[in-house]
Amino acid sequence: DIIRSIRNLAVLNYFNQEKLKPDYRMVSDSTVDLTYEVEEKSSDTFNASVGYSSFGLIGSIGVTFNNFSISEPWRGGDGQMLNLEWVFGRYDYRTFSLSFREPWFRDTPTSIGFNLFDTRYGFTYDLRQTGGSFSLGRRLRWPDDYFRVDYVFRFQLYNVGGTSDYYQQGKWSQFSLTQVISRNSIDNPIFPTIGSNVSLSTEISGGPLPGTTDYFKVYFSSEWYSRIFNWEKLVWYNSFDWGYVDGFKKDSFIPPIERFSMGGTGLGYIAVTPLRGYEDMSIGVTPNGVPEGKVLMKYTTEIRFGLTMNPMPIYLLLFAEAGNAWARTRQVNLFDLNRSIGFGVRLHMQPIGLIGFDYGYGFEDVRPKDGKPDGWHFHFQFGRGF
Repeated sequence: DIIRSIRNLAVLNYFNQEKLKPDYRMVSDSTVDLTYEVEEKSSDTFNASVGYSSFGLIGSIGVTFNNFSISEPWRGGDGQMLNLEWVFGRYDYRTFSLSFREPWFRDTPTSIGFNLFDTRYGFTYDLRQTGGSFSLGRRLRWPDDYFRVDYVFRFQLYNVGGTSDYYQQGKWSQFSLTQVISRNSIDNPIFPTIGSNVSLSTEISGGPLPGTTDYFKVYFSSEWYSRIFNWEKLVWYNSFDWGYVDGFKKDSFIPPIERFSMGGTGLGYIAVTPLRGYEDMSIGVTPNGVPEGKVLMKYTTEIRFGLTMNPMPIYLLLFAEAGNAWARTRQVNLFDLNRSIGFGVRLHMQPIGLIGFDYGYGFEDVRPKDGKPDGWHFHFQFGRGF
């Protein structure tokens, strides 16, 4: 119970994890007083994420208040999250979003929240998405209290100008409902050393719901952490991701942004899964760069070494990854994966967030299809990690 209490304090990310030390005082033969010493730290971030590729600058700029209070906004302390973000990237992609989340509604382990967004994407056509979502979640007691379930209801309008093979000019509407079942038992949100983070997301859009889109989407993600030689500075990290999206009917309309693609860091793009060692958004796309993947699969393994956790967390890593996104289910091949290896470093700086540098080698010929491996690629990110 003491260890679990320390873990619960650590994952809040409000305190210095290196100085979470429990102490006790004997009261009687059967009773003790427990004391937890904590050192507060800033958890708010200037949420800047910046990267650079051959297509130019990509990333996001925003601010996140992780310990906000809607009743006392200048003081904070209620554990609410308020986020304002601007994301920009390839093909004049940009999105503005405002989100709010209350993690402990009416003094219960129930969370509620909303997100408002406006997105524009221009290439051979001009696409604008405007809408919002409402979320409701709760921590479960069974199978254990690491589990939780979340529901997200989303509504958005598509406004399309110009023509292409993927969109017709006009306006479209979408109503969707997503259920996420997850279990998170990691011991530290910055540098986890033990535990796992597993989630299964199921989304339906159209079908029994109104709107002009018509598809279902399933996404499974798992992360596992274990100490090497039981040393908390040396960690073995493994992850596996699998996704599938398809229409309810043969002629169902699935927006390209709901399909899968891979490559690079995934920053500043729509529906892109990171895969280091390759160009940004180079896998699972059409020749003109539009996502077309219906099935996604990705494996990652890393060896992480924590140089220091206080006052600035810094760790080194060696990684190996393999993944692909297929446009048709009959193309799926568990051995047809784009492989890469490399190394990197992560720094966590307040109030900026995570800064990452990776240098990866892609073994496959993805782009420009010249019969040679894609070779070495440098990846820089500012504010987000994976």
